[in-house]
Amino acid sequence: MLGALFGLLIGIGIWFVLPISAWVSARRTGRRIDALEQIVNRQPDEINGLTARLQQLGRAAVAQPPAAGHRPPATAAPVPSTLGPRAAPPAPAPPVTPPTAPVPHAPATPAPVLPPPDRDARPPAAPIARDAATPPRDSAALRTGPVPAEPRPASPPRLPPRPPGPRVPAFDWENLIGVKLFSGIAGVALVLAAIFFLRYSIEHGWLQPPVRVLIGIAVAVALLVVCELKAARRYPVTANALDAAAIAILFATFYAAHALWQLIPAIATFMLLAVVTALAVLLSIRRGSMFIAVLGLLGGFATPALLSTGENRPIPLFAYLMLLNIGLAWVAYRQVWPVLTWLTLILTTLYQWGWVMQFLRASGVSLAMGVFLIFPIAAVAGLLLARPRAGTPQSAADRSFERTAALSAALPLLFAVYLAAVPAYGANAPLLFGFLLLLDAGLFGVAVVRGQELLHAAGAQATLLVMAVWLGTSYAAAVRFSVIGLTAAFVVLYLSAPAIADRFRRRFDGVAAQARFVAPLLLFVFTVLARIEPAFETPQALFGVLLGLVVVIAWRALATRDGALYYIASFFAVAAQASWSVTHLTSDTLGIGVLVYATFGVVAIATPLVARWYDRALQPEWGGGT
Repeated sequence: MLGALFGLLIGIGIWFVLPISAWVSARRTGRRIDALEQIVNRQPDEINGLTARLQQLGRAAVAQPPAAGHRPPATAAPVPSTLGPRAAPPAPAPPVTPPTAPVPHAPATPAPVLPPPDRDARPPAAPIARDAATPPRDSAALRTGPVPAEPRPASPPRLPPRPPGPRVPAFDWENLIGVKLFSGIAGVALVLAAIFFLRYSIEHGWLQPPVRVLIGIAVAVALLVVCELKAARRYPVTANALDAAAIAILFATFYAAHALWQLIPAIATFMLLAVVTALAVLLSIRRGSMFIAVLGLLGGFATPALLSTGENRPIPLFAYLMLLNIGLAWVAYRQVWPVLTWLTLILTTLYQWGWVMQFLRASGVSLAMGVFLIFPIAAVAGLLLARPRAGTPQSAADRSFERTAALSAALPLLFAVYLAAVPAYGANAPLLFGFLLLLDAGLFGVAVVRGQELLHAAGAQATLLVMAVWLGTSYAAAVRFSVIGLTAAFVVLYLSAPAIADRFRRRFDGVAAQARFVAPLLLFVFTVLARIEPAFETPQALFGVLLGLVVVIAWRALATRDGALYYIASFFAVAAQASWSVTHLTSDTLGIGVLVYATFGVVAIATPLVARWYDRALQPEWGGGT
């Protein structure tokens, strides 16, 4: 049986390894043939370029005139008796004098004899007319040869066109599959082998827990030592994969020693995990290898899932994940590897929601809120420490870091919506809305400090959604006054957010500027409560808070001349009164109803009058004092 199994494994290995080896060899041969073809194709272009270069150099040498210092002297031209065809044009005749007393035997002025023009010289200037009194030039000067012209500088020869550059090499599939891929597979396989060995030994009772821990530490240390040898560094990809495997084995060993076997106390475990994290950081930085960091990340995040016993241990789990997040974030910012922050965010979120779906109970809601708050705080703090300067990032990596931190800060809003949708969790309204208020304030702070206006807008929309979902699924009469007070807190936050941002010189111009309309829109809560809560048959508390919020919104609208704020608030104030009247107005409550109507009517009339008195007309002008 064992021989048959061994033969089957050999056969499977042969059928699996031989095709891959043949394919890798074929790819290597094909690449060499492509390189030779490129060299051969470039030969004619290089030969043509050299030929053209030689021809141009030859033409330039022929056209080059002799130097001025070596020009032969010009001989004196003989004075011809008559001007031949190559002689200069005759001088103009002397001017004719008017018919006065003629002078007998007046000698005629002889025409100057000019030397023959030099072909190399420029054309002579136009002849100058001379009168009869001008004496003739010296014949010796006329017989002197022309002055040699300066030689023109030869134009530089035109360079031949450059031969086409080498083509971009094709993607190196051989290096990817034959080296990197199989090295990575080997590292992952080694980590899985160590983890499953521990699990299998636990299930079958092979080894005692201390022995398992010692074996894990020995294997990891041996891998680290081997990878430091000079011979191992000749193959950096394989050595980096084994380094990453050693880091993952150490993570798994120490986590199991504490969470599964209780061999190491919590404080000692976190110290050991901190040492392992620091070791992974130093190795990835020293090698300059993101491969070590990614494999260490995957091994670190896989450890809790692979060694899970099904027990609910949230504090050790998320403390371990927080330590892992901090170490990987430091590496990511130092080496500018934003992919590490993205992977960390994704895997941490999976652990958070996996724990919520499997273990969360009503008694653990406060712990879950802390879990969903601590990781965004760490992400934003890491961004502020690593990139303290706000503004538009200058590189793609900086933009990626900003987006990762922003997404990490916004993800807890989904958890707030989930809590509001489940009645067992949403029954504790003060805890839920306190958590949401803390989230909104934090997102507003990040928007002011980093300019991430989308976070403030996301918090505003999530607040409306949580309020609507909670009123529809999880409302309880016992928390009605808490809901009114927390709604007022949300209104004040979003109403004052633009003014606070202006004080910090961060004016909201984009989507964050529209978040101010959430303040009057949240007054829909009073409309719903007036309808569904029987205890508000006596509406003093309900309409007292609503009246105060309408006055505050009207004051803000007058200060900013933003009439839309006041109009929306007035609409929901009227809607709340109508809802209460339909549900609770009777002969017994008529007096309090008339008082409520009169009070809101006074506010509605006074607001436009105050606007005109102080010349603070609301924009747009429609709506009046509705």
